[in-house]
Parts: sequence; structure tokens; C-alpha cells
Amino acid sequence: MRNIKIYNLRIVPSAPVFNEVVQFKELFINRFGKHPLSKSKPHITVAVFEMDTEYQDILVKAFSQLSNNNKFKLAIQGFGIFENNAHVLLLKIPTTEAIKNLHTDIKVVWQRDLHRKLGTLKLSAPPHITISKTDGKKTLYESLAFFQKIGFASKEIEVNQLTLVSRPKGKTWDWEHHIPCLLYTSDAADDSLRV
Repeated sequence: MRNIKIYNLRIVPSAPVFNEVVQFKELFINRFGKHPLSKSKPHITVAVFEMDTEYQDILVKAFSQLSNNNKFKLAIQGFGIFENNAHVLLLKIPTTEAIKNLHTDIKVVWQRDLHRKLGTLKLSAPPHITISKTDGKKTLYESLAFFQKIGFASKEIEVNQLTLVSRPKGKTWDWEHHIPCLLYTSDAADDSLRV
């Protein structure tokens, strides 16, 4: 019997940024009530896909190649929104060469090593940290105005590992695996080693 799970490859910010985002989420709930993702753990989604858990060991082995990437830094530059159908309040993160290279490496592993079609892999762009989804544009704009008054001083996080999590459809995340990045940084434009 097939056991299909949703997988999420993500960057989890370390403290104090992690704790600060948790406080923003709590502040959102206190002011606007609980909404989808308002209680989710702070993270930057890199990729999302579905896979049968029968292949999880193969997946972990293939994705372990991503540890060839150098650790890198990402800037967080204040509050923003996704308007379209998502209605998401978020923290903005510029797309860097390191993120582009990571996306390229994931696509290579996905096709070359896991023999999967690119259409079954969703890369998350632009990078961001979700504070909460909202139930419509009114709450979205009110929450954006509220948090912009509070303000957010630009911060930098160091990415020294990737986290792979999974969950059954409609359930909470129940498994995780960490992929460490190499322990040195590169100032070169090409921040990652090709897998």
C-alpha cells in the first residue's frame, strides 16, 4: 500500500531570529486571531514535493549531496505581503546567488539521482518567512500596516544546514532530517559547489 507524504525542504533560522518571528506570530494571533500558518514554526521553504515513504532512504541519500553547498548568509528586510489568492503576511528575503545555486542543485538531484520530473517539484520563490495567511485582503492590509508600525531592523541569518520535513496530507509534520552545509563560506559569486 502506498504511503504518500508531503515533503518540505526548508531553512530554519537560528535564535534570536527564530524567537523574534515566533513573537511576531503570537502578536498577530493576539491582534487578528488564529489564521492558517499563524502557529507554524518559522522557516524559509526551499522546495515542496510529494513522495512515497518507501523511497525516503533513497531521498535522504540523494539530498545528502546538498551538504556540498557552502554555508551562506541571507538578509531579512522587513514586512511584506503576497496579495494574489494566498493573502500572506511575511518577512521579505532577497533572492541571492546562493539561493539560485541551491535551487539548481536541487533540480539536478531531483532529475539525475531521483529520476523524477521537474513538474513534480515546486521550488519556493521568492524566499520569505511566513507570519500568517489571512482570511482576506482586509486583514492582510491591516496586519501589514500594524507590523510596519512596529518595524523590523534588517537582520542577517547564517544558513549552515537544510531541514527536510514530511507529513501525511492534512496532518502535522512528523519527521525531520538535517542536511549540514560545509563549514566555510565563499565570497565568490558562485556560492555553492555543484553536486
